[in-house]
Amino acid sequence: MTHALQTQVDRDFGPAWGARARVTAGTAEGVPPGAWPMYLVDSPDAGYGIHLDECGTPFAEIGAGEGWTLGASHLLLELIADPFGDRLMDGPGFGSCFTRRRVRYLVEVCEPCRTFHYVIDGVEVSDFVTPDYYRTDGTAVDFLRLLRRPLEVRPGCSLAWQDPDDRHWHQMRGDGALARSLVPVDPRHRARQDREDAFPEDADRHAQLGARGWSAGRRRRAHA
Repeated sequence: MTHALQTQVDRDFGPAWGARARVTAGTAEGVPPGAWPMYLVDSPDAGYGIHLDECGTPFAEIGAGEGWTLGASHLLLELIADPFGDRLMDGPGFGSCFTRRRVRYLVEVCEPCRTFHYVIDGVEVSDFVTPDYYRTDGTAVDFLRLLRRPLEVRPGCSLAWQDPDDRHWHQMRGDGALARSLVPVDPRHRARQDREDAFPEDADRHAQLGARGWSAGRRRRAHA
């Protein structure tokens, strides 16, 4: 499992995003200093997804289901791309025709293509978007090249952004609905947490990653 994730980081994700990470397996009690732990759990303490602990260290909780490797890959790549939840990329306003208006997209590299995956050494891993996804002239917008254009959101996927004109969060959801937050963006909060607070009804989307009815029965951890 860790070998497949390391291969994905080194061979596929790293060159696309200019990122590096070392993936190891271990126990919950033996986390190396400076590591960003990923817990495989039956029931989350903080909630499925990426969080910061009381010391500000990023960590993730992954649902223990039959397809848990897909969830692990998804959250690992998003943890590497934006560990602290404050990475935004400027891009053209969302819509069928790109506008001159610029907005700020929350970088969640697997959310726009979360329904796509591929296999490394028999292990299912997640597709991911590239930086080209946020550019009007982007061509290879996701690793598998299944998205046809920049800022495309396929059924079952999502994309969130801040609009500087109205200072609210907006989100294209997996069911195709376009949502606007009830309250403005709070600049005191990290972007990812502020988006989570703005759309609490979507908090369980990470619980669906790999949730296929199988339970690991114990807690496992990988380190990034």
